[in-house]
Amino acid sequence: MSARVLTPGDAMVAARRWFLEGRAVDMQRLAEELAVGRATLYRVVGSRERLLGDVIVSFARPTIAASLVRARERGLVPGVERLVGAARIMNRAVIEFEPLRKFVAAEPETAFRVLFMPTAGVHLRIVAAWQQVLARARVRGDLHPEADVERLAYLFVRIGESVIHADLLAGREPDLDLAADLQRSLLTSPD
Repeated sequence: MSARVLTPGDAMVAARRWFLEGRAVDMQRLAEELAVGRATLYRVVGSRERLLGDVIVSFARPTIAASLVRARERGLVPGVERLVGAARIMNRAVIEFEPLRKFVAAEPETAFRVLFMPTAGVHLRIVAAWQQVLARARVRGDLHPEADVERLAYLFVRIGESVIHADLLAGREPDLDLAADLQRSLLTSPD
């Protein structure tokens, strides 16, 4: 092996490509492609689960942003309907994202750990992203939650996860209507 210096970005680019191609992100093979030792790869990325988490989040963040834009372009009024509409758009995109579906089908236990456990940080980072969205809506006066935004974001995301990953969590089919109804209910202040 050469004395190549590996950056997290180098590993991310290769892992994203593999993920999009539907290839398993095998750390030994990835290290070989990157011309570094396996130990170096682990030192740079932390763990396979963390690298997979980084890959998934790298797709999720722009998907959230694009979903918010699409909800606005569809004419959904600011506030609860736009937020629920954006979540629905994102949930559909996640369900239809074939590389993720392949990953979940091929490695369900790993996928569960990556998507929901703190080690990979996917859930935590998605909650943080939605917390920012909800906080901005609150500041604009588009949302009037009784609960604090951090807790609201956690539940908002957990509803989405429960529905879009229903196959992984409970052997059920995803139900976008159920997710939208529950997320709307969560964001709607009782009068």
